[in-house]
Amino acid sequence: MTTNLPLKLSHSSHYHAFGNLPIIGPVMERYTEWLEQRGYQPSTIDHHVTDLRQLVNWLQRKRYRRLEELDIAELMVAYHYFNRNKRYIAGPVRSLVRFLSERKMIPERRGPVPPLEIEQTKYGAYLSEVRGLSQFTISGHLRRLRLFFQFLGLDRGPFDFQDLQMNRVEAYLRMSAGSNSRVSMHCIVCCLRGFLKFKHSTGQLRRPLHRQIATPCVYQMEKLPRAIPWSKIQQLLRSIDCSEPAGLRDFAMIYLATTYGLRRSEVARLTLDDIDWRARTLRIRQTKTGQVLMLPLTDEAANVLIRYLRESRPQSKYRQLFLKLVAPAGPLNCSALHNVLRDRIKRSGLKIPFAGSHMLRHSLAAHLLQQRVAVKTIGDTLGHKAIESTSTYLRLGVEDLRDVALPLPASVETDARMDWRTSRHRPRIRPGYRHRHLPENFQSRLARALNNFVELKHALGCGYENETATLHHWDQFIHRHYPQARRVSAEMFNAWSNQFLHLKPIVRRSRQRVVRKFLLFDARENENAFIPDPTTFAKPSQTLQPRLITELEMARILAVTNQVPPSFANPLRAETLKIGFVLLFCCGLRCGELLRLKLADIDLEQRLLHIRLTKFYKSRIVPLSPTVSTEVERYFKLRRGKGLPSQPDSCLMWSSRRPLQGLAESSLNLLWHRCCVRAGVLNDLGHPPRGHDLRHSFAVGALQRWYAQGGNVQAKLPHLAMYLGHVNLACTHYYLKLTPELRQAATQRYHDRFATLFTTGGDL
Repeated sequence: MTTNLPLKLSHSSHYHAFGNLPIIGPVMERYTEWLEQRGYQPSTIDHHVTDLRQLVNWLQRKRYRRLEELDIAELMVAYHYFNRNKRYIAGPVRSLVRFLSERKMIPERRGPVPPLEIEQTKYGAYLSEVRGLSQFTISGHLRRLRLFFQFLGLDRGPFDFQDLQMNRVEAYLRMSAGSNSRVSMHCIVCCLRGFLKFKHSTGQLRRPLHRQIATPCVYQMEKLPRAIPWSKIQQLLRSIDCSEPAGLRDFAMIYLATTYGLRRSEVARLTLDDIDWRARTLRIRQTKTGQVLMLPLTDEAANVLIRYLRESRPQSKYRQLFLKLVAPAGPLNCSALHNVLRDRIKRSGLKIPFAGSHMLRHSLAAHLLQQRVAVKTIGDTLGHKAIESTSTYLRLGVEDLRDVALPLPASVETDARMDWRTSRHRPRIRPGYRHRHLPENFQSRLARALNNFVELKHALGCGYENETATLHHWDQFIHRHYPQARRVSAEMFNAWSNQFLHLKPIVRRSRQRVVRKFLLFDARENENAFIPDPTTFAKPSQTLQPRLITELEMARILAVTNQVPPSFANPLRAETLKIGFVLLFCCGLRCGELLRLKLADIDLEQRLLHIRLTKFYKSRIVPLSPTVSTEVERYFKLRRGKGLPSQPDSCLMWSSRRPLQGLAESSLNLLWHRCCVRAGVLNDLGHPPRGHDLRHSFAVGALQRWYAQGGNVQAKLPHLAMYLGHVNLACTHYYLKLTPELRQAATQRYHDRFATLFTTGGDL
């Protein structure tokens, strides 16, 4: 019985005790042979077998006497128990489960199948046979739905889905929001809607609940591609010790992922057959698209692979290129590159922020952009089908984006100083609610529904601050004027709406729509509830045309800004205000982006700004022109000289009255209006331009500069869109107004190009 066992175990004086163990004793010999075949060392096998004593004790307490009484599900219960209490026992238990499952020695489950697994099996078959999803996608759906089933209690007994109500579904979403991000909540909602739709289509659900779940908004190009400098990648590769087999394997994996921009699953699934040494090609089977990509095998890559195959890869029956070097023997899983890269970055000591193995793919795209490689070529290298997939990497082309930035306007002289205590114009601040005058909690009879509605919106990833203020105002109106009302009527809604007749139509309409959404939410259980007719809402007024500011006018405004006296809140008020106006005009920032800008977001070494989580949760990089970066450096020196806060989390537009939030938007608007009035920059009605008009002026100014330089304007428009943070050119066209200068430049270019057709009939 002991002839095939490892040396240490077969000579152990207490081996026969293991062979005679209750329950698992009859399979111990075959189990140890299985461990040895998988590459485990004799000492490790000895520890595995020894630790299984405690599993036997646990099974005996559960009144099991023979192996035939067990199933895989019960052993997995034991595994989870030891994983929580004695983790060193969990590994041997898991290995035994795999052995018994591979050899089919015990069934997957005995007795009746739990309702939870029945539901998962039915829905999994539907996803595979009807919707045609891959097994990987189906496992993701079922993993998320398992938590929902446990919330409903299917792990304790059957559940009648005819009794499922929407408030139960929303309670689960609110609970899930505590441990999931907005993107994860989007996946959870999509899986949940698909399952509820399946239940409704099969008649097991009365109402179409899937139509009542709002999906969290996930916007295109929210996050920047996770790229690191190419020099850092080279330092990382040089830091790997290739004198040992593990280092040589890790070097080859990271090198291929970096050189060819491979995904982690593509690296793990490379086989020896994918390398064509004669044709010098590398075959990549893309897991995301299902396509086969043929890439050239460079001399350097071939040398790396040859050295790895000769010195590091163990002899094995597996055809996968990269294998495990420790037991259990076999190919690496799809997450291996992620773990290898994280470990190698930690060992190198380099200051590289780890953001997953996909950052190697992003870094390659950014490096190729810096080398002026065409976007189509980059897309072919990465295996993209559409150019839109590669266009997201344009946001990393720092030098191309730097060409969009405007230079600092030339300085001009001003005359007399102005009195900052008085001004003929007051800023037109957007009307809003004063949150300090509103109670923290809802107080009317609709308070419970209002709380559930706001919590659900927060759970789905919405900020919902202004909308919550609107609902607080609605709640206070109902509480004061209709304290006994149990249902909302048209009279109540119209009376509330009439309070805002002094506001602009677009503001009134937005507030009416917020309350209507709540009433739709509250009316799901009552078919006769009042729902306002949106056609009766205030009609939005005509869009206000921007007042474009020329470079000369901006120079006059900046000269006036130098006259702003220091204040107790900020001894560098003039300099702070000036650098803020410069960034608004020369970089096209939104006012909110400027006010949220931290010192850590300004990279003076690379001369760029990091704009984080702005409109639609987007982030982008904004390179500075040389003159603007010089002005920013000068301001930083003045700031350090005056002793103003220089911590990374300090606001650029700092104010001692609001040290954490920075300068208030109302204060910025007031100072902007006063500077415009003093500089004589007014619109046709004699009013100062808005702060947002600087963004319009930036877009038009960049266009005029390209026409003056004779560049290819159409080719540069995508870079302008990326610089402004737009998804497509349609959003950017809103900012491009036809000015007399643009009209003249376009006409002149048309004349230079096509005039010969009308004069001599010559060729182009």
